[in-house]
Amino acid sequence: MKTTTFPAGRFKLLGAFLLVAGFTTQALAVDAKGDFAIDGGGGRTCEAFNAAATKRNTDYFLFAGWLEGYVSATNQYAKDTYDITPWQTTELLLAALGQYCNKNPKQPFIVAVNSMLGVLKPNRLQAKSELIMIQTDKGGFPLYKGVIEEIQRKLAQAKLYSAAKDGVFSPALKDALRDFQVRSNLPATGMPDQPTLNKLLSN
Repeated sequence: MKTTTFPAGRFKLLGAFLLVAGFTTQALAVDAKGDFAIDGGGGRTCEAFNAAATKRNTDYFLFAGWLEGYVSATNQYAKDTYDITPWQTTELLLAALGQYCNKNPKQPFIVAVNSMLGVLKPNRLQAKSELIMIQTDKGGFPLYKGVIEEIQRKLAQAKLYSAAKDGVFSPALKDALRDFQVRSNLPATGMPDQPTLNKLLSN
């Protein structure tokens, strides 16, 4: 299967809206005629993806693996990009793709993915950043220092945080996140979970 056009899409990631009217997607490696081969799940339709997502079958995890590989390739080859999805989990990305694919069932999956990456590109991590382990009651999870700094900046803009923007997950930052969660009708954990980061960083 071949495709050369990548129209813009609309995505709603969990409770937050991430809307675009249009954008230019990243450049792809193509031959002299502008064609390129699409292997695996990327060449299948959105309709096939949604069917797999509903069943949570083997195909669904093949789509997830294809997505992770495509994102990794984007990180490797896109200009000024270290991580185009610096805080988004695969589960969140798949949920966004499901919303797009519900409205565009005949689109190739690669079109949906490229549309989403075009939306995410402005907020990508452009340079390598240290991973900080965020400790929770159930263990921990890594978050880039650069993302923590962006969290601090966003909370400062919201007048919820006035301490240093140093990329440290401090008690003051946890308190500010809790205040933001209360304001946003989210569970007040003080943790930078996916719904909280989506609401704070996607706007």
